[in-house]
Amino acid sequence: MAHSALQPLFDIIDAIVEIYLQFVTKPFLEFHDIFYASLNKFFRSQLDAKKVPVWFTANFITYLRTALIIPTLCMLSWRWWVPVSLTIIFVDFGDFLDGVVARYWVDKRKEEKAKKDAAKDKIDSDDDSFEVVSIGRPQKIASWSSNCRSKSYGGFVDA
Repeated sequence: MAHSALQPLFDIIDAIVEIYLQFVTKPFLEFHDIFYASLNKFFRSQLDAKKVPVWFTANFITYLRTALIIPTLCMLSWRWWVPVSLTIIFVDFGDFLDGVVARYWVDKRKEEKAKKDAAKDKIDSDDDSFEVVSIGRPQKIASWSSNCRSKSYGGFVDA
């Protein structure tokens, strides 16, 4: 492979970028990781300690952030720099918070499912299902209401 006359220049630029990443960006990212890990633990502990309304989901936070686009653009056009800056910081924080809330609800659903499974095993019943005998062996089919309940606890949308 033939090297161009610009290759030494590219090598110097590559070395400068690597030095910058190693000595400027990497220490900042380590601080960032520590800060956000502690922030994550704090907000998760607050969610666990309080009864969170069922409407307070990652989707709700994402929709709220999306609804702030038009007011932010209007404030930008009016040159209201401080409210715009605060709104942008709030929206960025909402991006972090919707991840915390999404993990919270996923864990809550897992806990509820584990409790239901334990209770189901304890009473040893089919609950909402029934057996269908076809040619061969019996098959267990979940009821319509059980299927609807499991579908209503679907994933979350993130922008």
